[in-house]
Formats: sequence, structure tokens, C-alpha cells
Amino acid sequence: MEYPAGTFDAAGERGSLLILIAALGGWQMRLVLRSAVVLCLCFCHGSLGGQGHPPEGAEGDLIVPGRSVGRLKLGDHNSRAKELFPFKPNMDQQWQEEGGCGTTFNWLDWKNSKMLGNVFIRFKDDEVFQIDSGTSTFRTQDGITRSSSPQEVRRRYPHLRAYILSEGFSEASGGHPLVYWVDSERGIAFGFAYSRRTHQNSYLSWIIVFRPHAEVCPEFGPLGPSEKREIPPYTLETRPR
Repeated sequence: MEYPAGTFDAAGERGSLLILIAALGGWQMRLVLRSAVVLCLCFCHGSLGGQGHPPEGAEGDLIVPGRSVGRLKLGDHNSRAKELFPFKPNMDQQWQEEGGCGTTFNWLDWKNSKMLGNVFIRFKDDEVFQIDSGTSTFRTQDGITRSSSPQEVRRRYPHLRAYILSEGFSEASGGHPLVYWVDSERGIAFGFAYSRRTHQNSYLSWIIVFRPHAEVCPEFGPLGPSEKREIPPYTLETRPR
């Protein structure tokens, strides 16, 4: 299933300002939300500066598998998430997901008049159960961050399994579903988008933190348990059905 182009440029080849709006119950609504966000960015970018940016340094920018992104931890309440990632009216968005994936808060990482990426904070019963980092602000202890190479990820994480968790995609994700490399034991996954430069899903778009052994909620609507496809470890090639 193709979604309208609405993600931060996952393949890194079509410009720096495409906004992450995932499935919201209809493509018309996604386009309306995306338009509102783009308008705000156009008019506000000179005055935002570093406003609303999460604290950095020490643990402030660290991704810890199965535990946290920055100072936001799995299990934290909605109010704690909004304290660390303050809501920016007409920019950040929140929507209900499909397939038991709760509610997603999409926080735009904007610092010093520059768009750095996105963070998806996912809630069930008002508690954080998954955090998706799609920004260079956060990194793992061994230096993996958005746009790190597949070779770096494989070297640092030698026991990952590969999956197709959704058949949804957009133009910004290269017109292909994302490939997810998952370490269920540790509670970390890596979502790779298609790159037209390499003709593979070689662009690291997301680093995902979740509770060990839990199901990973993908960027677009998830496949059912019987439809989820495991592919050979460290695979970077896929085609939509």
C-alpha cells in the first residue's frame, strides 16, 4: 500500500524538508496535517531557534536498548513525554494507530532553525511502550544514529534478524516497504528505507527502542502476525508485493 509522500526524506536524496505523518485513518487527513506542518515551518523557522529541544549531554542524547531514548524511558507517562518533548502547536501531531499500536505522538526535532528529524513516541494507556528515533540528535552508546551505514549497524549488532513488518510505503521512503533489523532480546530495532542511489534499503531511517520480546510497531500500518515476513538476516533488498 502506498502512502502519500509524508516522511522526512528517508533516502536522503530529495531535499531536507519532508514531514513524517503516518497513517491517521485516511490519506486526506494525512495531507491536511502535512500541509499545516509545512506552512508552520515556512513561517516560523526564523523564530524557533532551539526552543522545545530535549536536554543534551550525559544521558540526554543516548539511546539505550530496551530502556530509553534520551531521558524518556519506556513506561513513562504521557505527561513526562510532553515535558521532555514539548508539544509545538501546528507542527507536532498525534494520531491513533492501527493493529494494536496505540497512539503515536510525532515530535519534530527542530534546533537552531534547522530540521534534524523526527521522534515517534508511542503510547498505550497513556504510557510509553515504544520510542522511534529518526533524528541525528540521539545515538547509541557505540555511535549508531540516523543515517549510519548498514555496515556499521551490522558490526555493532551481530545477532539481528530481518523482517518486513508493513507493506506500507511512501515516495519519501523510496517507494518500497522498510526493512527492519531486530534484536528482540535487547529491545532495539533498525528501520532501513530504500535508497535510489544504492538500489537497496540502505538508509537508516529509524532506531527503535521497545521492551524485550515485544512486537515492534512499524512506521506504517503493521501486518498481522501471520503476515509478518522474516527474511534472511541483514537483508537490504525488498520489493512491494
